[in-house]
Amino acid sequence: MSEKINEDKLVAKLETEEITKTSSKFKLRFTDFAISNYQSSFYKLDKDGKIIGTKKETYTPFEATKNSFLKGLKLRQSRKTNKKFFMLQIWYESKAIYIPIGEFKPGIFGTRECEEKLFEIHRQHTNAKGLWIRNPRSTINQQSDEERRAIVEDSLKLTIREVIERLCKANFPRSKREGRLSASSIQSACKTLIGYNWRTHHLIFVEDYNGHGLVKFKANFHKRTAKPEDWNDLFKKFPHGKGIIKEQKFNPLGEISVYDDVIGAEKIDNLTPGLIKRFIERNEKGFGTKKNMLEAFKCLWSFAVDKGYLGDNIPNNPTMKVKFKRPEIANSPGTRYNDKRFSDDELKTIYSKLIELQDRYPFQAEALLFLLCTGRRAEETLKIRRSMINKDKTLITLPSSITKARKVEYIDITPPVKFVLDLLDQKLKGAYQKYTFVDWLFPTTRINSKRLHEDKYVRSDQCRLKELRGCWSALVKETGIEGAPKMLRKTFSSIAKLTLGTTGKARVLTGHEQDSTLDIHYDKHTPDQRRDYANRVANFFDFKKVSNDK
Repeated sequence: MSEKINEDKLVAKLETEEITKTSSKFKLRFTDFAISNYQSSFYKLDKDGKIIGTKKETYTPFEATKNSFLKGLKLRQSRKTNKKFFMLQIWYESKAIYIPIGEFKPGIFGTRECEEKLFEIHRQHTNAKGLWIRNPRSTINQQSDEERRAIVEDSLKLTIREVIERLCKANFPRSKREGRLSASSIQSACKTLIGYNWRTHHLIFVEDYNGHGLVKFKANFHKRTAKPEDWNDLFKKFPHGKGIIKEQKFNPLGEISVYDDVIGAEKIDNLTPGLIKRFIERNEKGFGTKKNMLEAFKCLWSFAVDKGYLGDNIPNNPTMKVKFKRPEIANSPGTRYNDKRFSDDELKTIYSKLIELQDRYPFQAEALLFLLCTGRRAEETLKIRRSMINKDKTLITLPSSITKARKVEYIDITPPVKFVLDLLDQKLKGAYQKYTFVDWLFPTTRINSKRLHEDKYVRSDQCRLKELRGCWSALVKETGIEGAPKMLRKTFSSIAKLTLGTTGKARVLTGHEQDSTLDIHYDKHTPDQRRDYANRVANFFDFKKVSNDK
């Protein structure tokens, strides 16, 4: 019998593998060295010690120590990851509960850190007799939720500069509808957000077939910088503070973008009306410029809200409280034509002169004639394609993607409109026959002839007219008529209302959303008409004439 006992003791000391298999009796020393060198056995054994399977994880108790709060502490090891964790087993309300203490990481979280955490758990959840009066697991879970929430909230607190980068990479989506902003809107936003910097000289603003704006990249030969691969590459080449334009010629007021300014380092959550207003009014600028800059901030804020960058408790929109006083006298050159329209004689002169200019300014002259006859907006007109004309050539359908109201609108092909279309057809039969496969109604003369066989290129935004400045400047210079192309729409609207008798009928042709818009901003009168109206009304008040007649 004594030999059997001695043999069992010898086996217990020498055969370490056998010890790991009977881990229910084995207890691990509570030291970093012992834990680091310990490897659990994941075999399942029957009562005879034979292997009958494997376990996903094992729990190994530690040796009893002088610290009572270590009672129930075990080491859990996963078979899949081999990672080791401190676990505390307690009895609470007649149930065994395992409480995670932390992963064992030598030098980071070891026995010392485990003791400190266990001591704090005992202090908060046991009474003077050492009995558990609160469930530590619920407290730990609550703390974990708070920590996770804090981490998430902190991660969402992006700087204004970071939100600008994400807005650019998202291609400037609209705030209320699917799709992207127009090319002109994106260009205006970029000027405020990342402009006054050489980085914007690498950008090209175009529109796709659906009228959505798109930003493409190009090389800057002036600064000898290569074409950026994408937005990441652009911001890498020009991080905040680098590439700011200081030359008087390109930046006369010494403006700086939001991205490059100190305001860009502020958290998007901290954006206030005061910050926005001070940034915009830092230098003297016109009322229209201030409105455009405010629109850029609105675009940025809407994007942050839509993407959830402001968390669950979204602050009030700071841009809604920013107001600018409209100047008593408008300083912008274009505003002097806001309340004017062309007279009948001026219209005839403009029409005749555009016929003369069509050879010198091909497609520009025809586009202006089209504006004169239809009263459409120039931005919409220059996006019309030949494929929008029906087979009978009686109707042009403007898709919602190119109209300002973002709804389908129509242009009936009246005799004056047909005359303009015939002029365009004649051009395609003559010197511009190579433009036959270009779908744009008003193509640009700067088309790359070598790429006319590329279907994607001839349908792209690069092949259409973008402005009518050249032809209009020549018209003003040679006729002496003062005005702007937008006055053609005002003139058409006024004539339409006068001819049809009501604003509602005229609005069918002009495409205005409300009668009040047409009445206030587009129904204009010439000095001769005003004088005629005044004399006709004055007849009622000419009492002297009335008494003499009697």
